[in-house]
Order: sequence, then structure tokens, then C-alpha cells
Amino acid sequence: MKKLVILAIVGLFALGCKQNTTQEPPVQQATTKEEVAKAFATTAALKKISSELLVPMEIVEPAAKEVTAKYGLEFGGNCYACDVVNILIDGEMITLMNACDLHSQVSYTIESVEEKGKQISIRTQSHTFVFEQVEEYPVYSLKVQGDEIDESMFREASFYTLRSLLETFEVHDCGDFEG
Repeated sequence: MKKLVILAIVGLFALGCKQNTTQEPPVQQATTKEEVAKAFATTAALKKISSELLVPMEIVEPAAKEVTAKYGLEFGGNCYACDVVNILIDGEMITLMNACDLHSQVSYTIESVEEKGKQISIRTQSHTFVFEQVEEYPVYSLKVQGDEIDESMFREASFYTLRSLLETFEVHDCGDFEG
């Protein structure tokens, strides 16, 4: 009997000493249509990413120290293959538009949004779009999870920036390319 009491006390101490396994909660999480719209209107990071068209970028000069020299317009998808997408987020919908033909587009209703640090996850019924700000200058990496998207017309680029900032990058157009 004495051994059983000692074993129970040791067990309780072991449970009491269990490390804290709770995760840090998201800064902003919205799950209803109204909450999503409000989050895009009030949170600075969400406002910035949804303020205008996001254009595809790539690393053109990996050794460059300046962000505007390191990244440039995604040449292959914009100037040659015409398969990369521009992205428009309006708080209710996320729309993928072919970079060469803005009339070719597909839209998804935003079901929830979560902001955690520099990462923004936008969930739709069939996809999760995960944007992460990789530079202080608004450059975002993008990972798309979920159902496959037609990559012949709507291939996501590795990086995105705001359309209004494109002119500040050293490589911001197709140049003399005749493709």
C-alpha cells in the first residue's frame, strides 16, 4: 500500500513537471466572413498585402545586398512562357490572374486568414496561400498548399511584391525581349 501511495505521488509530480507544450497563438486569426473583412481592414500587414496587385519576382542577383538589386521581375513566366500569376487579394476573394492575359483568371473565396509574425496564411475551400515577408522591403515568398492549380496558366512564383514598387527594382520589365 505504501508503494502505491509513493508511486501515485511520483506520478503527480511527473505530470506537474511536464514542459509547457502550448504554441504561441497567432497575432490575428479570422474565421468568419465578417472577421476576415475586418482583419484586412485593420491589420497593417494584411492591409499592405491586399492594397494592390502582387507581381511575381525572382532572385536575379543572389549576392546583392540591396533588395532592389537582389530581386527582379520573374522573367521566364512574364516574358517567355506567360504562365506565372499576378495575385489580387481584396479581403473577400483571392484572384490569380495570368501575367500576360489579366482576363484569364481564377478566384477563390477567402474562408479564413491567420497572421503570425511575418507569415500570413489565407485559406480557401481548396487551397492555403502562405505568404511570408522575407525582406523589410515588401517582398513575400509564396507557398500554395492544397489542390493542384493549372500551372500552364496559373503558376505561382517564388516571390511577390507590390505592383507600385516594381519600378524601384533594377530588373522590372522584359527589356528588349521579343518573346
